[in-house]
Amino acid sequence: MSKKKWSKFLVVLLVMTMSVWALAGCGGESTDTGDDNKYTASEVTSDLSMAGAVSSYYEKVDTKYGYDLSHELAYSEKLSDFLGWRSAGSDSEHKTADYLEKAMEDIGLDNVEKVGTTCDKFQFNNSSLKIEGTDIELTPASYQVNGTDGDLTAEIVNVGKGFEADYEKAGDVTGKIVLAQVDQSNEAWIDGYAKQAYEKGAAAIVTWANSGYGEAGTDSVNVQDVCCADLLPTTAISADEAAKVIEAIEAGNNQCTLNVDAEMVDDGGTTYNVVGMIPGKSHDQRIVISGHYDKYWYGFQDDCAAIGLVLTIAKAMKESGYEPENDIIFICHGAEEWGSSDCMYDWTTGAWAMSEHEGYADDVLAMINCELPAFAIDSGLQIASVPEFYKMVKNMYDRGLIVTSGEVFFTKDNVETTTMEDGISYREHGVPYFLNAFEGSDFMHMNYHTSYDNEDTYDEDTFKTNINWYGAYAIYIDTEPALELDLTASAKQLKKNFNADYAKEAGADTEAYMAAIDNLKASGKALNKQIKACNAAYEEAAAAEDQKAMDKARKEGKALNKKSLEAFQMIQDDFLKVTDFGASYGHPTVDSNVENIDATLEGLKNGVLWSEEEDGSGACEAALNINTVLEYNYCIFSKDVADGTTSEYVKSYYKNKDHAQWGWNHQPAIVNTGEASYALFHAETVDDLDMDAVTKIYKDARAGALDDIADYCKQETEDMNDIADFLGGGK
Repeated sequence: MSKKKWSKFLVVLLVMTMSVWALAGCGGESTDTGDDNKYTASEVTSDLSMAGAVSSYYEKVDTKYGYDLSHELAYSEKLSDFLGWRSAGSDSEHKTADYLEKAMEDIGLDNVEKVGTTCDKFQFNNSSLKIEGTDIELTPASYQVNGTDGDLTAEIVNVGKGFEADYEKAGDVTGKIVLAQVDQSNEAWIDGYAKQAYEKGAAAIVTWANSGYGEAGTDSVNVQDVCCADLLPTTAISADEAAKVIEAIEAGNNQCTLNVDAEMVDDGGTTYNVVGMIPGKSHDQRIVISGHYDKYWYGFQDDCAAIGLVLTIAKAMKESGYEPENDIIFICHGAEEWGSSDCMYDWTTGAWAMSEHEGYADDVLAMINCELPAFAIDSGLQIASVPEFYKMVKNMYDRGLIVTSGEVFFTKDNVETTTMEDGISYREHGVPYFLNAFEGSDFMHMNYHTSYDNEDTYDEDTFKTNINWYGAYAIYIDTEPALELDLTASAKQLKKNFNADYAKEAGADTEAYMAAIDNLKASGKALNKQIKACNAAYEEAAAAEDQKAMDKARKEGKALNKKSLEAFQMIQDDFLKVTDFGASYGHPTVDSNVENIDATLEGLKNGVLWSEEEDGSGACEAALNINTVLEYNYCIFSKDVADGTTSEYVKSYYKNKDHAQWGWNHQPAIVNTGEASYALFHAETVDDLDMDAVTKIYKDARAGALDDIADYCKQETEDMNDIADFLGGGK
C-alpha cells in the first residue's frame, strides 16, 4: 500500500479549510461505532438466490492455506531480495511471479498467465555504513535510486531535520554525506529532503525517523517511495542507529564510508501481473479480485496477506463448486509500491499497465482490491468504495449474506476510496471498485513499511472476516444481473463539493449548474429503478425456477450494465480530480485555494503572521494549506526546491514521456503563490514584507483560481447534462 504524502497534522489543516471534501475512513474521518452502527452475523440468513452458494463458499474457506501462503511470501528468502524486499522489476519479483503462477495452477484456475509490462527497475543488493574510529557498522535501507558505485568515503554531517535552515547552520556540505531526521507523515515526503541535500551539494543522504511512520520501535527503519529524479544515494537507518552516529560525530569521529549496492534503471525492468480465472457461463462481463505482491521487509500485511486472501477466495470458490455467471479474475499485481522514477504518481504501476492491457478494464463490473487485511482494528472493519457503490455496500448488511468471525464487527458506514492503492488505476479506466478500509488504524504510523509489519500482527478472525465479505460480494455481484451502480451518488458528490458563492463571484451560471446536478441525479434515479426492477424480476424467476425469465432478466441486466459502466467512465473522465492522497468529484481543491488565499490576506490585513490563538487566524497558518498543503514546502525547504516540487503538480508529472499515468489530466488546477508564501514563512513580522508585492501575488492567484472555477463550472455543467442525456434524461 503506497501511502502519500502529507501529514496527519497537515491533513487536519486541509480538512479544516475544505469542509466540502471529506477524507473519510480510508483516509480520514472517524465513524460512530455505537451498537446500532455495528454489524456482526454468525450465519447466512438471506433468502436471495445466491445464499446457498455463499454458504457453500464459507464452508470451504481455508484460513490456514491463506496464512501459510502469506507467510511464505513474507519470509521465504527465495522470494525476497536484500532485507526481505521485493521491488519493481527485481529478481525476487520475477521469482515470486513464477511462484504465484504455480499457486494459481495448483488451485485449478484457468488461463493462468504472467502479463509483463515495462517499469523502472529497482534492485537492492547490499549496503553498509561504517564510521571510522568506532565499531559502528550499519546496514542502511536504500530508497529507489542508484547506489554509491562502490565505497563513498567522506565526512558525515548532522543536518538536523534536513530543512533549509538546518543546512545554513551546518555550513558547507559539498561532497559530504548528510544525516537528516525526517518525518514523512508530519513534514514532507522523502523527495524534499533528497532535493534539499542535492541542492546543497551533498554526495549522499542518510535519513532516520522517530515520528510520523515507524513508531513501533526506535529500532525500526521506515522507507517510502521516491517520486523525484535519481539525484543522489538516499538511505534510511533507525533512530537508535542514528543516535550512535550522532554521538560519534560529536566525539569527532565524522569520517565514514557508505556503500550502497542498489540499481535503479529507467525503463529497464519488467514487472509481472499474475492472472488466473474461474470462467463464467458467459465471458461478456468480469469481476476482478486483486492484491499486490511487491513489498518492503516482511510486508506481511502489506501486501502478502492480501495475496493470501485473494488465492484463498479462489480456492474456496473452486472447492465449493461455484459456477459463476461471469468470469471472475484473480490478479496479483506487481509494482504497486513504486515503479516509475521521476513521477508524481509513481505507485500502482503494475495495475495501471494491467488496466491498459488489451482493453482489460472493459466490461468489468467491479474490482475488489485488497490491502493489509489481517490485523485487528479495534474500531471495527469498514469497506471503502467509490461513491456509486455506497448504497450497495450499506444494503449488503441487511441482506444476510456477510458472516463475521470471532469478535470482529463492521461499522455500517462505508467510506470513500483514496488514491493509495491499485484501485485508482482501474477507476481511471471506468471500473468501479471497493476494498477493505485500513488507513485510520494505528498500524499505519506504527508498523507500516517497517520490519514490524510481520507475522506478529496476524489476527485470524480479521483475516477470515475479510475473506468472507470479499467472496460474498463477488458472488452477489456475479449473480444479480444488474450491477447496483448508483449514479445519483455522483450528483450528490458534485453538489456537496460545489461552492456556489465562489462560483457566483467567478461569473459562473450557478442556476444552470444546480439544474444540471438535478438532471444527472434524476437520470440516475431512473436508472436505479430499472436496476432494481431487473434484479427483482430475476430473484422472482429464480424462486420459481423459471429459467426463461431468469435468462431474460440477465439479458436486460447486461444492457443496463453496459449503460451504467459507460456513464461511470464518463463521470471519471469529466469530474474526477486526484491529489497525492484524495480523490473527489468537481473542483473542491480549487475552491479551497480561494478560501485559503482569503484567509491569508485577512491575516496580513490584521498584521498577524502566526496566530497565538487556537483559531489559526494567522496569515501563515492559512497559507500553509494552499495547493492542498504543497505550500508547506516553502516553509521548510529552499524556494528552488519548493518551486520544483510545485511545478511537478501542474499536471501529472512523468518525466518527459507520454504522461501515461493514472494521475494525468485529473490533477486540479493549482495557484502560483510560492514567492509570496516563501517570504511570508520566513518573515519575523509583517514589517519585513514587501506588502504590496506579496498581496499582489495572492490577489492575482485568487483571480486566476476564480477563472479556473468559472471554466470548471461551465464544463461540468455541460458534462452533467451530456451524461444525463446519455442515460435517457431524468426530467
